[in-house]
Formats: sequence, C-alpha cells, structure tokens
Amino acid sequence: MELFKMAKEAMSMRSKLKDMERALKAKVMEVNYKNIIITINAKSEIIDIKLPEDIMQKSVKDVEKLMVAAMQEAVKKSQEVMAEESKKFMGGMNIPGLN
Repeated sequence: MELFKMAKEAMSMRSKLKDMERALKAKVMEVNYKNIIITINAKSEIIDIKLPEDIMQKSVKDVEKLMVAAMQEAVKKSQEVMAEESKKFMGGMNIPGLN
C-alpha cells in the first residue's frame, strides 16, 4: 500500500516538474544593462541580444567586459525568477536544494 502511494506521489511530482519546465521556458524577460538588452527566459536560455549603435566606438576589451557583465546580470535575473516560479509549483513540498 505504501509503495503505491509513493509511486503516485512520484508521478505527480514528475508532472509538476514538466509543467514547471514549460512555465520557465515561457517566462521571458528583457534585461537592460548599460543599453545592452538581453532577452532571456527563466531557464537561463539567452534568446536575443540587442547592442546599442554606439558600442562599436568602444575598444574590443571594453565591449567584451560589457557583454560579460550584461550576460551575468541577465542570468542572475533569470535565476531569481526561476526560484520564485519553483516555489509556486512546489508549494509545500520539501525538496532538498529547492528551498
């Protein structure tokens, strides 16, 4: 009897995780860092990058630094959103590493 209950809970969790994965992919945001606009979803997948017109007036080294900083900012934001969304989906479930 206990084994059946555990299997049922596992299937329910699997379904919730699939739903959460779809929701994270669909949750798209734009992060603007010094006029570099990065479009990213809550799974930290970069979708698009828009550069300002004047960026080519900077040195290659400066552009590289700006790009890394912009991507780090976008990933940080996506991870924050992922954490919020995970809490919604997991509700009161006590899953190590997610709470």
